[in-house]
Amino acid sequence: QTRKKSNNAWLTKREDGTKKDPAKVPDSKLLRGNIVAILNKITPQNFKDLSVQILQLGIDNMDKLEVAVEIIFEKAVLEPLYSQTYANLCKIMGAIKFPEEQNAKVSPFRKTLLNRCQKEFFREKSDGDKLNKKMDELQARTDLAENEKQAQMEELLFQSSKFKRRMLGNINFIGELFNLGMLSSKIILSQCIGNLLAKRAQGKLDEEVVECLAKLFSTVGLKLENECKDELKKRAFEKSFGDFKELGSNSNYAYRIRFMIQDVVELRDNNWVPRRIVSGPQRIDGIHREHAKEEQEELQKMEAAVASSCRESKSRADLPDKRGAPRYSRFSAPYSRNETPQRFGYSICTMQDSDDGY
Repeated sequence: QTRKKSNNAWLTKREDGTKKDPAKVPDSKLLRGNIVAILNKITPQNFKDLSVQILQLGIDNMDKLEVAVEIIFEKAVLEPLYSQTYANLCKIMGAIKFPEEQNAKVSPFRKTLLNRCQKEFFREKSDGDKLNKKMDELQARTDLAENEKQAQMEELLFQSSKFKRRMLGNINFIGELFNLGMLSSKIILSQCIGNLLAKRAQGKLDEEVVECLAKLFSTVGLKLENECKDELKKRAFEKSFGDFKELGSNSNYAYRIRFMIQDVVELRDNNWVPRRIVSGPQRIDGIHREHAKEEQEELQKMEAAVASSCRESKSRADLPDKRGAPRYSRFSAPYSRNETPQRFGYSICTMQDSDDGY
């Protein structure tokens, strides 16, 4: 039953004390709030229903489309565990077309999304160079007090961690888009991998760049190598991966980076099958199946341990003791019910055979 709207409903107030009228909220701001509210609730369990809700929000012009792309992109970059979910959402929203662009080969959503990824990719390179330059200049300054210099360095390190997180998130999201067929292998090889390896000839690559290469190869390696069938693409892929592999022999990198490179090399040697599956967002029924499987495996281990213990006890009982008599255990009775043992030189009488009743 639909609720009736009160004539004196409570409304939030602005800073000047006047009340906000929901009917006068700009469409872009209202759309932003609706998309954020839906994405905050999205999981693999309710993905289908919530993706339909986003398609029903009325994204019918470029302004609204750019708002939707910006929100989804930021969520995918800052929440890398859900990047596959957001990539699947982008795949569905790629069907959005405007009346004036019905015959376009590339959907406006896909074009806007790829432009946003490209802009972030090249902006990260320039921002990283500027940040490294600032840190080097701060290290060389001698006119600052030690505590002030340390405070500025901590701020730069904080910015560096944010930059690194966004850079890895963007690379991961680009890889997931490629796995869904929204990017071509040419873009991955020339634009992404090629640009990341471009500074290799100038000297040592930054550790953040090497991490991005490792993340990208581990995400797209299987599909990318399968698509590089012709001689030109295959040669480009082998050269790129060979240059990345050589970075692992550079002793200037930390052991963490060198082991990361070695992990990617071993991953390719194993036909891109990981040794352990990284757990991500799952459906509720999938979690229940895994839990039941773990319980079943634990029960089988316990039963095997009990059976092994019983076999060991039985085998020990069958071995003779020092006097040559067989050992007895709780699994084998030492004598039958009607047999009277004479082992200790006297008979043991039962209560039925005793004259005294004992």
